[in-house]
Amino acid sequence: MTVLDEPEGGRPFDVPDVQTYGYVYRMSVQTDARGAVLVAYTCDSETGAVTRSSLRIDPAGAAYIRRRLAGL
Repeated sequence: MTVLDEPEGGRPFDVPDVQTYGYVYRMSVQTDARGAVLVAYTCDSETGAVTRSSLRIDPAGAAYIRRRLAGL
């Protein structure tokens, strides 16, 4: 378990160590004034179970991703 501080300087909170096995078969990215949200759908290759993960990416993170993609 990892402990992180809230971005606004609030109380620390526990972040469980989570791993998803399988492959991403569908994903989307939506942007807004607060950065971007990446939504990934994964399918477990053994059980066929489908999971959905949403990740909020702040403006600095979105800018970093854009720079990395521009270099491809």
